[in-house]
Amino acid sequence: MSIPSSPALILGASGFLGEAFARHLQAAGEPAACLIHRSPLPAEIRPVRLYHGSLLTFPWRILEADPPRAIIHFARLSAPSAAGRRLAAQASTMANRRLLAWLERLAQPPRLVLIAGTLAYGPSADEEIYEDHALHPAGFAREYARGEAPILAAMAAGRLPVQVMRPAWVYGARSWLRGFFFTPMLRQGHVPLYGEGDNRMALIHVEDAAALIDFLSREAPAGESYNLLCGAPLRQVELAETLSRISGLPIKRITRRDFPSRDRGVWESLTFSQRTASRHAGLYQRHGFRHPDAGAALASLWRSFINTPSA
Repeated sequence: MSIPSSPALILGASGFLGEAFARHLQAAGEPAACLIHRSPLPAEIRPVRLYHGSLLTFPWRILEADPPRAIIHFARLSAPSAAGRRLAAQASTMANRRLLAWLERLAQPPRLVLIAGTLAYGPSADEEIYEDHALHPAGFAREYARGEAPILAAMAAGRLPVQVMRPAWVYGARSWLRGFFFTPMLRQGHVPLYGEGDNRMALIHVEDAAALIDFLSREAPAGESYNLLCGAPLRQVELAETLSRISGLPIKRITRRDFPSRDRGVWESLTFSQRTASRHAGLYQRHGFRHPDAGAALASLWRSFINTPSA
């Protein structure tokens, strides 16, 4: 792999997927610059440049002497409640408008890669959801979509080299899998099944998502969206059955009344069905996946989780 003269700039490098992307670039021998806000980077990640600050106030012009080859935008303001997420959406909108305004002043702006999510499409029943499907955000995505809207508008207008990548359910050691499945399994002795369990979920391992984002940001054209997933969506009950098989624990159905969180968006995100697909699936297969077998990857993650003292 040839090393570009200017590194990619990772926004939100200390988040779950942003950190995995930073690890991926470092393993490939490519320098990266990172912008972090509150959470520090792990000591083993060593960017060539490290910036601290909020997207609301970051002085973008300091990058003009040596602009990044691309800006990979994982940063997402969030909050634990629906009201807090609405305020975060307003802040994200302002922050993204600031970033776009700076990019539009440059003679040769770097590619901007927005990492969003497939929850923005909403539920689909049996209809396959491709990249050109209309957005009907559900769950957490209602607020997130408001913050992302300025970037989507810039891509639609063709003003800037923008890509939008929408990973499906990204799983890994620090993902939703830990809070919604592994922790209840360890503490309560059962595999939770949320609702009826017939909702479809498309999965992709965090390492595969990071590698695919890197590949597409280099090789695929700007001005397009990309749904990121590995294999066909499975039903939540199939996920629960896999977790039951690898852990030896029984499955227990969790109703809305039993659910510990009163946040409707959390329950909705866990239980609505979406048959995510991609018109770029052939390209993904040619690139390849490190974790094509979700069952084997889940088994490895479960073993690691139960053998971690802090679990």
